[in-house]
Amino acid sequence: MLPRLPIANRIRLQWNHSLWLLILLLSWALQAGGLVADWRFDRALIAQGDVWLLFSGHFVHLNWTHWALNMAGLAVVAFFFSPYSSVWQWLWVIFIAALFVGLGLYWRNPELHTYVGLSGVLHGLFIYGAMRETRRYPASGYVLLALLVGKLIWEFMNGPLPGSETMTQGRVATDAHLYGAFGGAFAGLVLSSRTLFDQLVKVKNR
Repeated sequence: MLPRLPIANRIRLQWNHSLWLLILLLSWALQAGGLVADWRFDRALIAQGDVWLLFSGHFVHLNWTHWALNMAGLAVVAFFFSPYSSVWQWLWVIFIAALFVGLGLYWRNPELHTYVGLSGVLHGLFIYGAMRETRRYPASGYVLLALLVGKLIWEFMNGPLPGSETMTQGRVATDAHLYGAFGGAFAGLVLSSRTLFDQLVKVKNR
């Protein structure tokens, strides 16, 4: 049984927050430097061998409004879920979510030629954070998971949430949200399996 995490610790500044600050500063610098076209997911360039664009496209945005919305989502992850895992574990989740989104869009959405934004990865981070939340605050964790799954189902059935494309002033690639959520869930299951394996080894060696 994991100990409950006091509410105060959820919103207190911690060392893990340096990771989120680094992402914020990186994406701000790329946006301010006018490097969106160089870093975005570009199907044609990826096909020519620039596979790094599968990852870099998550850190540039359509415009400053799009950037601000994604950074607000990142702030929620930072201040409410950050204590649940180490920096390395969060990096793992980011990497897997980004990989799922990049490869998912490349293989399953041939009509999409360019893509930018952190929202796909954010859905992975939220899914992972909610999974971890269920182990400490089951009620809020399962409610959050239900809301996230409900949002994904809505987007799958009906497209972007009303007003989302107006706010971002561009098309919302809802499939990226789904791929990112699968990536976050997969990353979380891998980490949970490893933790369980380590615990079983400790018990066996006693």
